[in-house]
Amino acid sequence: MQARLRIRSRFAALKSALAVAPVAFLALATPMHAFAEDLPDVCTALKAIVAAKSFSTLDAAHPLMPAGAPGQGTCRASAHAYDCRWQAHWGADGIVADPLQELGADIAACFPDVRHDVNTATRQHFVIHANDEGGTRAARPVALTATIDGPNALRLRVVR
Repeated sequence: MQARLRIRSRFAALKSALAVAPVAFLALATPMHAFAEDLPDVCTALKAIVAAKSFSTLDAAHPLMPAGAPGQGTCRASAHAYDCRWQAHWGADGIVADPLQELGADIAACFPDVRHDVNTATRQHFVIHANDEGGTRAARPVALTATIDGPNALRLRVVR
């Protein structure tokens, strides 16, 4: 009699597990969506910086900095260089645990014709041959260098 009860209880447990399995599978298989309006618009800031004819014309009161930087850093501009520094968090944010690698990935994603020629743990370097308003290739390329600038700090230097 006890053997039959054990078999029935095991069968009931298996039946319950099989009933829950499809629901659990669907919950895990359903992709999570991130909508564009929920994400910081890094590309808009980076493209505005690169497209500026003179970096000194960029608004000093509202510096263009990559996501995660507003209100936490400073930018300096001259005719041919735009230099920003800000505090970054190195905690895991669900995407990349290293802000320098994340910034490098953002730069690569924003500019389809970028050349990524340096990728180290402390430095990312890119060269962009930007087009002017007429669609012709600009004579001078734009170099973007992202580096670690001290403890918990990043630096982005854009030079034309």
